[in-house]
Amino acid sequence: MRRRYLLSGLGTILAFVSVPTGALAQSGVGTLASNKAYSVEVIAHSNCPTQEFDNSNRRSIAVLANYNDAVNPNEDLNLSKVNAIFLTPGAGFQVLDGNACDSNGALLQLPPDIASQFQIYVRLVGKPGSKIDVSTCATLVGTTTILCSTNELAKTRMTGHGQPSFTNATPQLTTIVNAGLVGTLCGTGTVSLFNACLVNYFWDWDTTGHPHAQVWFVQQ
Repeated sequence: MRRRYLLSGLGTILAFVSVPTGALAQSGVGTLASNKAYSVEVIAHSNCPTQEFDNSNRRSIAVLANYNDAVNPNEDLNLSKVNAIFLTPGAGFQVLDGNACDSNGALLQLPPDIASQFQIYVRLVGKPGSKIDVSTCATLVGTTTILCSTNELAKTRMTGHGQPSFTNATPQLTTIVNAGLVGTLCGTGTVSLFNACLVNYFWDWDTTGHPHAQVWFVQQ
């Protein structure tokens, strides 16, 4: 798929990436639950909540249903941060702003060593056929350029009577892979979350239908 990004407050420009989708590893619930350090629900709504959900201890983040940057160009032209979940390092896990439906996006605090100390697993519950397509993005220090990873998380809630399965989404949600990083302060085409060569880290959370994602952070 091909994406376009233009978000407000960051002085951004357009960035285009083509994304290959591959199979991802699965893992059993019991093993994950015994080592789970934190979890958060990312729930898509047709009618977004009007509350700010700031400085809360909630365990959920609201996103807009049926939202995709590639097919909603007016959102980009209006400098919207809809379905952007911004990430900030801090002392432990906390949802600081649980509303990604508004023009400011959501804010999720993660441990600064998230990329090396935790695995991130994602499963979709709820209505079969719903989908998410998530990219990790950030801004180059000293520029207005946003780069998003070409290694995206694409997951669909499958039909049938089986239990929803977890996907190990650690590479997709803790790393930015982009050739545009080469020749910058990053010095490489692969950068982990909260590397100082980038700022304004966020997950760009596209939805098809009304996906309800359970995101588990599991201690390694």
